[in-house]
Amino acid sequence: MFYANKKSDLNDLLVDTWWYALSKRISENDFRQLAMLRTRQGFSAVQLVVGIPPEIGPENENAASEVGIAWNLMGKFNEDYLRFAHNRIKFLNELGLTVIVYGAWGYQIDWIGKEKMARWWKLIVDKMDKLNIIYCVTGEIDLWVGKEKILFPNKTTKDLIANKVVKSIHARVLLTFLKKVRSFCKRFCVSAGIMKSQISLIQKRKDDWGFVLKDLASKTKKPIIIHPTEKTGRDSVSNGELLSANTVQTGHSQESRRRIWNWSMETMEKGDFFINLEPWYEGIMNDFGKEDQLFAYWSSMLAGASSFCYGAHGIWNVGDGNFLSHWGGQTFEQAIALDTPRLIGLSHWQFLKVKNKLQTSFFSERNGRLIYIARKGHSEEVFFFPEISAADLVPNGHVWLPLLGVFSDDLPQKGQVVIFRTL
Repeated sequence: MFYANKKSDLNDLLVDTWWYALSKRISENDFRQLAMLRTRQGFSAVQLVVGIPPEIGPENENAASEVGIAWNLMGKFNEDYLRFAHNRIKFLNELGLTVIVYGAWGYQIDWIGKEKMARWWKLIVDKMDKLNIIYCVTGEIDLWVGKEKILFPNKTTKDLIANKVVKSIHARVLLTFLKKVRSFCKRFCVSAGIMKSQISLIQKRKDDWGFVLKDLASKTKKPIIIHPTEKTGRDSVSNGELLSANTVQTGHSQESRRRIWNWSMETMEKGDFFINLEPWYEGIMNDFGKEDQLFAYWSSMLAGASSFCYGAHGIWNVGDGNFLSHWGGQTFEQAIALDTPRLIGLSHWQFLKVKNKLQTSFFSERNGRLIYIARKGHSEEVFFFPEISAADLVPNGHVWLPLLGVFSDDLPQKGQVVIFRTL
């Protein structure tokens, strides 16, 4: 199956997530130090927002860069911002990092309209198309349909909780619940006027971003992807064939664990490229530590994912213990000191040595628990055991310990284990 702009640029990437990397929340020195650290740790790409970052209103001070906000609600675009963004991205390229450029967040298209959003993207392409970048049309394309102005004029999602808009429940948790209610009503009460209206709004969101996607695809030969919430990327717009890969966000809950490998396997079976743009962030909601991150890496890649995206709470939001801290208290300083990125980088380096020799994925579960996931080819086979003590039989091979980042002469009695074997 052929998809537009399908390029090897989407293969083998190890990506870090910096949504606020162009905001004044991060200094030039911290930006450069973080970039050099990730390069040393084996990362090859960064995803960031060229525009207004997520979780804040259009007039929130945290949306601004050192040279001001990207654009205002009158649709006036800041050329100085684009030059500033170009220079930071160029620096990342000089370090060898590909940059996945997000042009906006899903609900923002209702702030300025599809025509102005398409013009914003044209400016991004005009300014940056010669750089080493991949375009992501929008983040969370299907978030807050019908509630686009919930953050106006300068609120954050933390303010929504503090003001009891969503009481003690995280904004996204409540909205996910509302989506399930709407899904139920679609099946059993679609004749109700309010549900017809909501369905119309959902379709309008898809059509509006589809309009922007079509216009963007006509202006560049760079790979183009999209970042969804509930669906896959291709299902989030009516013209998903214009996208260069299928993408998902598996989310930040333990219930998403199975989706990390299941969605990847389903997509790869169709012969498509697959990237999970947002598995659980390390430290988000004070959870999802090193073990979960290595689980996400190995289960995703052995299921056939083209690339892997890591994220750490405190890095994506440049946290200080207060800003967006309803997602967790981990700060930028704490997040940058985590050893997990180094360990993921070491695993990625080992896996890339054999990745192109592997074609078919398979796994074993017991009572909903993953016992192992593996990928094999004609001459190589790789197994990942999330907990080796749960395995009935372990094949012979070279033993890699993901949580230590080393090979071992002996098979441990417990913990995570990867087996590399030559057939």
